Amino acid sequence: MKLVSNPISPYARKAMILARLSDISLEECAPEKAGAHGYKAGDNPLGKIPALEWKPGQFLFDSPVICEFLDSLRDAPLLPASGQSRYIQLWQHALGDGLSDAVYNYRVETKRPKALHWDDMIARHNQAIKNAVATLEKISPWLGEDWTFGNLAIICGLDYTSYRAPHFDWKAAAPNLSVWHAGLAKTPVWRETNAYGESNP
Repeated sequence: MKLVSNPISPYARKAMILARLSDISLEECAPEKAGAHGYKAGDNPLGKIPALEWKPGQFLFDSPVICEFLDSLRDAPLLPASGQSRYIQLWQHALGDGLSDAVYNYRVETKRPKALHWDDMIARHNQAIKNAVATLEKISPWLGEDWTFGNLAIICGLDYTSYRAPHFDWKAAAPNLSVWHAGLAKTPVWRETNAYGESNP
């Protein structure tokens, strides 16, 4: 299978980690660029990454769908099949993705020329980052010491925050979460997929 991705994307990184955890071989490749308007939309009509070629010429997207599919290939899936625990894991996964979304949107707004900054929108995304981290700090005792379907997205979201939103020191704001993060940051799959350099963590 082929994963159209970029290693700095937290959404693509989730799939990379899950594939390694599951001994699934993926060909990781960059999207084809198509001038000023981004890359060709053939892999994903929305023009976004990641996209997974799960059958010849057929692609799955977006990242939660890709992760659920890869997880389904495991002998013992990380995501519970039913019950309350399933929805807790999906909620945690969505929270991690939501943090990544807020960081991405904050960066897009602040990268515009100063005259085009929308201050209210910048403040909104910045507050979403803070709120997500505060919530994660509260639930950090229940995130698990090993990889789960939920904390897969959370780890990737936190690392993306360090990389793209360094103005907010989430580790200082969430000390218990920082300790939890450090545990999973010692695992081989975390190191193998960390495209952010030695400064992160």
